Amino acid sequence: MRCLRPSTPSMKGNLPVNPPMKKETPMKLSLPRSMRRAVALLLAAAFVAAACGGSDESPAAAQDDGFPLTFTNCDTEFTLDAPPERVMLMEAAAPSLLFAAGAMDRVIARIESFPEEYYTAEELALLNDIPALVAQHTSTGGVEISVEAIIDHDPDIVIGYDTATLTHDALADVGIQLYVMPPFCDNPPTPSFESILDEVRFYGELFGTSETANASADALEAAVASAADAPVAEGQTAAALYVSSDGSAIYAYSSLGMVHPLMEALGMTNVFAELSERVPEVSIEEVIGRNPEILVLLYDDFGLTPDEISALVTDLPGADSIAAVEQGAVYPLLFNWAEPPTPLVVKGLSELSAQITQ
Repeated sequence: MRCLRPSTPSMKGNLPVNPPMKKETPMKLSLPRSMRRAVALLLAAAFVAAACGGSDESPAAAQDDGFPLTFTNCDTEFTLDAPPERVMLMEAAAPSLLFAAGAMDRVIARIESFPEEYYTAEELALLNDIPALVAQHTSTGGVEISVEAIIDHDPDIVIGYDTATLTHDALADVGIQLYVMPPFCDNPPTPSFESILDEVRFYGELFGTSETANASADALEAAVASAADAPVAEGQTAAALYVSSDGSAIYAYSSLGMVHPLMEALGMTNVFAELSERVPEVSIEEVIGRNPEILVLLYDDFGLTPDEISALVTDLPGADSIAAVEQGAVYPLLFNWAEPPTPLVVKGLSELSAQITQ
């Protein structure tokens, strides 16, 4: 079931609040600003190399050596006799995996919109040519669509997440494979950059495009290594928050969110890391009490500007006493640049690095 964003009052139900914990202040180190800018540029270049490297391999060029292919998805084992040739996508970050694997030309329909902020002009041109199915949006930020609507497009495989009507069994009954992206499984794996690389390589196996996928994974790995070798926020404490678009609720990401390893790669210490839930609701008082030196604000409301997103937190009573607010270290970040674990998160490293080094 798809649920990576927190449930907000405007469109989702509330989540339980964890009790405040003490903040530990790590030793502070700093990196010269000129070097930090260089790292941000290297990250951007490596991400572009990974994205561009995955566009040349076609179904005709795919090698079927690894088939039948048996794999596990959401604790269930599946076997495919041949690489899928007709793919349907239903998650905004999923195209980044197909681009990296060199299999985007297999996509024959999409169920969600793909915000232009995440993709290059060339990628958007390809995405916009893909027929879009009309679907009803759910309270958890996903979509609901009938099996009949899927059948009409005759896909081999649907990549995204399960819903009340779209399940492994329901689609298997009509000869269609559902592949649930691992973060959306009931028991998701611990998010990491390694899991992103593994997923890109798996897509190479799935579509018979391993040469392209492995090259993309290597480029993505190099980008992450560049960030880790010269972190732009070494020794800084940080909190990653998701704020409802009306400012009525704040949610903090623990170590169970992909934004946690993203912050770690840039040298930050997540002050909410130990919370037992992935993204519980917290109060502004708790954020003030933990006093992070950096605030990363995830958002997906494209109707608000980054400054308006920042104001949802900085305008709250007492927020001006938070170190991050005092120092002007409040960084809005588009949601899919941090969640779920896909190649877009490597782009998120570049985007966040650029903001920090400005």
